[in-house]
This record gives sequence, C-alpha cells and structure tokens, in this order.
Amino acid sequence: MQARIAVLTGALALAASAAAAETYHCPLIITDPGTAPRIDQGQYVDLTVDGNAVKSVIHITNASKDLTFASCASLSSDGSNYAKWFAIECKPLAGADGGSFTVDVYLAGAYAGISPLIDESYSMYSPIAGIGKQLGIGTPQRTFVIYAGRQPQHEFFCYTPKYNPDGVANIFRW
Repeated sequence: MQARIAVLTGALALAASAAAAETYHCPLIITDPGTAPRIDQGQYVDLTVDGNAVKSVIHITNASKDLTFASCASLSSDGSNYAKWFAIECKPLAGADGGSFTVDVYLAGAYAGISPLIDESYSMYSPIAGIGKQLGIGTPQRTFVIYAGRQPQHEFFCYTPKYNPDGVANIFRW
C-alpha cells in the first residue's frame, strides 16, 4: 500500500505542474440492486484531465495488472443519453505500463465515459448526489464509468485529492 501511495503522490506532483490539469482519485462505487451503495477503495481510477488530454490508471480486481485506455476523445452532442451523461469517451483498454494484460471476459471490448464537471445542471446530478450523500462523501466532481457489452460495468466517483498541511496528498480523505 505504501508503494502505491508513493507512486500516486509522484503522479500528483507531475499533474500539478501542468497549469490546467485536473487530477482526481476515483474509488469504485458499488450499487447492487437491493443493497445500500458502498465504496470499494481497493479498486479505483487515478485520472488526469488536461483539456483534451486524458490519462488514467485503472486498478480493478478483474484485470491482471493496472490498465489505462489507449486514447480518449471529446464526445459531440448527438442527442443520445450517453452523450448527455459523458463529455469524453476512452477506448480501447491497454496495460498502464504498455505491456500485455488479461481481463475477465466480460470486459472484452470495454470503453469508458468520463462525465463533464458535475453541477446541478448535469442530467444525472440528482441520483449521483443522492448516492454521494448516502455514502457520506458528497457529490463527485466527475464520474468515470467503464462499459462493456453496452452496459455499465464499473462506476467510479472522482474527487480532487485533499492535501495534508505538509502538502502530501491524502487521497482517502473526503
């Protein structure tokens, strides 16, 4: 765990050096029907959005190692719900280190949608804010949702990291 935090802190420092870059830590939010939503902090996305440049490191148990998406692009408004929910789409999956990887079969052909900055005008604001309130973590700044088979498979709520007084990122403090 300490090595992962040290690497992430280094990544945050690099991201902070880019003036317009937005850096997020996005824990997995589990919303199974019939159960209360919950957070799985062991599965997450570390996300940097700098204009149209997007970098992600995806850490999920359904993959042999950390992943990313090879490319991301802004979505144009076509009237679909998908284009209302997301500002950016990323595909295809790739190893975060550039190497080969394996994933559970249901993730074959996976892609991701990244929401715009979330405020009260966002079409999904009410349900997302409600889940954040239930979890005690507030409304996320963005969401990162991995789709496969045209269905959402993993939803991550993205928050700007908080910093301790000594300037070290404390990514698990809401």
